[in-house]
Amino acid sequence: MSLFSTLSVGASGLGVSSTWMNVIGDNIANMNTVGYKQGRASFSDFLPQHVFGVGGGGQVGAGAVTNQVATLMGQGSFETSSNATDMAISGAGFFMVQGDDGAYFTRAGEFGVDDQGFVVNAQGYRLQGYSGQGGAVGAMLGDLQIPTGTLDPEATSSITLEANLSAATEVGTELAALDFYGTGTGSSTLLEAGEAADFTTSVTIYDSRGQSHDVTVLFERTSNDQWTWRAVCDASEAYDSTGTAYASESGYAFEIATGTVDFDTDGNVSGFTQTSTADSTTWSFAGSATPSIDFDFGLDSSGTETDGSLSMTGDESAVTAVEQDGSKAGALTGISIDEDGVISGSYDNGETLAIGQVALATFAAPDQLTRVGSALFAATPGAGEYAIGAAGTGGRGSISGYALEKSNVNLEEQFVQMITAQRSYQASSKVITTANDTLQQLLQLV
Repeated sequence: MSLFSTLSVGASGLGVSSTWMNVIGDNIANMNTVGYKQGRASFSDFLPQHVFGVGGGGQVGAGAVTNQVATLMGQGSFETSSNATDMAISGAGFFMVQGDDGAYFTRAGEFGVDDQGFVVNAQGYRLQGYSGQGGAVGAMLGDLQIPTGTLDPEATSSITLEANLSAATEVGTELAALDFYGTGTGSSTLLEAGEAADFTTSVTIYDSRGQSHDVTVLFERTSNDQWTWRAVCDASEAYDSTGTAYASESGYAFEIATGTVDFDTDGNVSGFTQTSTADSTTWSFAGSATPSIDFDFGLDSSGTETDGSLSMTGDESAVTAVEQDGSKAGALTGISIDEDGVISGSYDNGETLAIGQVALATFAAPDQLTRVGSALFAATPGAGEYAIGAAGTGGRGSISGYALEKSNVNLEEQFVQMITAQRSYQASSKVITTANDTLQQLLQLV
């Protein structure tokens, strides 16, 4: 080995120290970049040469060389966000985005919605996932799109009631004596119906056009173990087969359905009947389809258990809950994302439906992905084929909405490495100056 070789060794030290400092500077510069994964430079010795001497042979190194700059895929901490489409991954996996130039992968969950409803990142790449339809998420992977249209109205098909009917109520026949439109001549008013019943409760239902209507369920105790019930609405809102309202003015009762409820000795429902007016008389709300509504009180007319629960105890008659499954047309008011990546849309009609699901991709060797800028990675043969699926499955992490994953750069660690890299650079430069001084001494001897 000559002094000229020593100059080369010192120069290689300058080179690797410079590369190391470059990597450290890149990490520090991106410490506030969402989803950034820090790099780490590693080095190795370069082509050691064999030398021979009186005491035997040996090897002298020829300097150092950069081995690789690896990407450390460790978890970054989370920060909260006020944007509903911002997401962070806890655990393994990458968001997959698609552009005209192909597919890329990222941990940066800064997403927005474009003018077509597609979920996109800052570069306009579309987030990949599974679209929802009718509240169910499909299985076909594609561009994730938030539906911006109006949710169709749903006609009420069932009314569910949870209530207690007081066992202290006296048997009567006042409600049974009233005459309602639909099943009679319609001489009785809604006010008279309410006064005649032993107990009443009301619920708002929707027709096939999404128009709302008030329905009152009337109860009367007709024997020790049986109650009669009648469901009525305003007759001015009910139309016959010719499209004519049953009543020209509001306030008169139209019977939608009627039936009986039987109770056992413990006060539980033991029997239930329902007769709908539509079974024998054609009627509808204005311009809508003929209603078909099941009343669920704990048992149906065949004796099968259903939703709802009626009881008859010594407590006062009272409603615990009354629900119906219809809705008016609804506009999207907001979205939320759960840990499985399911995107739920909230509508102004009170409905909440699944409208999509974010997909996550995993790799056998994620540290072998190639950085392409903008916190994006490209697949490489060394990383293996990606496997994509729903969050929380197949070893994939979970998703947090209204959150972003910060970079995994540890600033204190980078400062320590910076000092070490600086000292390494200074020491290598000292090797060069010392070798140069020695060469000057050699030249002076000539």
